[in-house]
Order: sequence, then C-alpha cells, then structure tokens
Amino acid sequence: MVQAVLFDLDETLLDRSRSVRLFLQDQHARWPGAWAHVPVETLQARFWELDAFGYVHKSIVYRQLLEEFDVRELSAESLIDEYYSRCNRFAQGFPGLVETLATLRERGLKLGIVTNGLTEMQSLGISVLGLTDLVDAVLISEAEGLRKPDPALFHLAAERLGVPANRCLFVGDHPRNDIDGARQAGMKTVWFPNSVAWIEELKPADHEIQSLPELLHLL
Repeated sequence: MVQAVLFDLDETLLDRSRSVRLFLQDQHARWPGAWAHVPVETLQARFWELDAFGYVHKSIVYRQLLEEFDVRELSAESLIDEYYSRCNRFAQGFPGLVETLATLRERGLKLGIVTNGLTEMQSLGISVLGLTDLVDAVLISEAEGLRKPDPALFHLAAERLGVPANRCLFVGDHPRNDIDGARQAGMKTVWFPNSVAWIEELKPADHEIQSLPELLHLL
C-alpha cells in the first residue's frame, strides 16, 4: 500500500524546456543591443543544444554562446547570475500538475519533492508553481548535502514524511538519478520520460506515465 508519493522537480513537475525558453526570451529582451544580431529563436535553440537538459554547467553554456555569437557587451558571469536568480521566475508546470497533487492529498497521501540543484533557485520554482502548500516535505540537494541518486537522500525524504521507504512511490524523469536511486532506497518507481532517454543497463521502472494525471489511475 502506497502511503506517500515523492516527485523530482525539473522535467517532472516543472516543464523545464518551456520555462527556460520563456526566461531566454526575457534575457534576450533585457539586453537588446547585445543580442540585436541574434534572433531570440536562434538563442533559445542553441542554448538548449549546449545545455543538454540542464546537465552542462551554465558557465560552459554561456561562454560558448558569447563566443559563437560574438557578443562582447556582456560577460558570462552576469548572464549566469541572471540565470540562477531569474530563470525559475518563469517556471511552468506540466498539464494537470496542481490538480493531480491536490487530488493525491485529498486521498490521504503524503507528498514530497526531492530535487538536485541550488536551494534558492529550486525553492523559487516550487513557489512560482504554487506547490509550497501542496507538499509535506521539500528536499533540495544543496540544502541537504546529498545528491540523487544517493539512496540516503531518498531515505531522508521518507523519514521526513514519516513513511517507510517501501511505502513510497517516486516519480521522476531521469533513469539513474530518479528511478534507479529510488529503487536502491526500496521505493516503487514511476518514470515520466521528458528528457533523458532510458539507460539500457538499468532495470525498468515499475510504471511509466505520459502525463501527471495518469498517476491518479495508478493509486
């Protein structure tokens, strides 16, 4: 019997691709002189290629962008600072996000978020998405001193919710960080494939969904 559902944040609750596109549109508009010769669609597309779903450090991404587009008016450092302080102001949720979490809570399930990332940035995204009052625990890697796929972070999440790990269901998009990490901690798993392709050497998740509301049929 599942008593708690835990979620990854980026590309699971937060539609990172839509959010980043909106942020880049804003960043492009904030520096019209610097990017005048670069269409915003070109900037968005090249950022996304270099970013590799968020797994390439932004210092590498922005330095490459400035070099490729020969932008001399801006520094990589200033753009990186903007990214970390402003990007999640544009956070967009996947369809059915709030309704799904609200229904799970109505059914008596404990809810939590377990995410890698910077505390300030991820907390902002959670707030903008309206999730602060919909979950019972939030664990962010920087604040906890642990990173997925370390099973210790998943065990800590279960402890915060007061639920045994084997009574928890974890929903995430990353095969290793989310699904394998949660499995190693003894949790049931749901793969929500929005970014990283499945890693063939890993055991499949217990379930796979194509939308968040599908969870309601599993529980």
